[in-house]
Amino acid sequence: MSVTDSDPQNTSYICALNNKGIIQLQGEERVKYLQGQVTADIESLTKTHSLLSCHCDFKGKVWSVSYVLSWEDSILLVTHKTALTNSLAELKKYGVFAKVDINDDTDNWQVLGGKGIKFEEYIIEQFGSLPKGHQSTISNECGVVISIETPSPRYLVVQQKATLPNITFQSEDNDWELDDINSGLAEIREETSNEYVPQMLNLQALDAINFEKGCYMGQEVVARTKYLGRNKRASFILSARLTTEDLTGHSLEYQVGENWRPGGKILRSVSNNNQTTILAVLPIDTDISSAFRLKSNPDAIFITKTLPYTIQ
Repeated sequence: MSVTDSDPQNTSYICALNNKGIIQLQGEERVKYLQGQVTADIESLTKTHSLLSCHCDFKGKVWSVSYVLSWEDSILLVTHKTALTNSLAELKKYGVFAKVDINDDTDNWQVLGGKGIKFEEYIIEQFGSLPKGHQSTISNECGVVISIETPSPRYLVVQQKATLPNITFQSEDNDWELDDINSGLAEIREETSNEYVPQMLNLQALDAINFEKGCYMGQEVVARTKYLGRNKRASFILSARLTTEDLTGHSLEYQVGENWRPGGKILRSVSNNNQTTILAVLPIDTDISSAFRLKSNPDAIFITKTLPYTIQ
């Protein structure tokens, strides 16, 4: 079976997300333990609904951003591979005091992303039906599929490699990356690990922070940032008419008079059809249509776009 559906209008595509890693938690105290480590309310995790969450250090700085899935007798954290190492080490450090086993299970999984009729047919073939509703899930022995409705309906499939049919996908993940950026979803990678509190990544706007749950790592700083209004930075979508390599970790500058000053850092980027779109952490009072230049290439000027949600 071969699936290589893609078109220039970006209405349908299927790709292997080879930059994703999987942390697996097993054991009778997996829910209780993870509840004390991440920003989401893990006690609300079900077989039919996933969570978006982040893992912070005690200063509230984010190690990783993950989808949290319930699969059989385990919890799966789907995160970027380059952020996995630090996040896994921190989880294992405190996991020795609980009845939980925490492992890098990436090698056993294939993560797929896409949208359109052909991908829906594949999901129905593998899982029996499609999940409906944002972050809803369906699971079986093959793995888990998540419905994501922003910026348009699409699906994330986390599937055991041993259950994969003979299938080929697009090698590039540009379409998925563009959809993620246009949905305003921040992703932590090695270049940006342990630098930002969750609100600088707009994660409160994506329901990735539960402010009613009990204590977790970094909770005091995250709560103080919300209730005392101390957050001075946020993530913004920007675009430029050019094609570049991946700009993750690159710096932006803004103009004051005849001088250029530090403006922020890029979290993720993608080039598609002679346009580069990025998500970057900038001053929270940045206006839409503001101009920023790339420090490593002063001729590259990026313009801020409207976010798909409200920052509070």
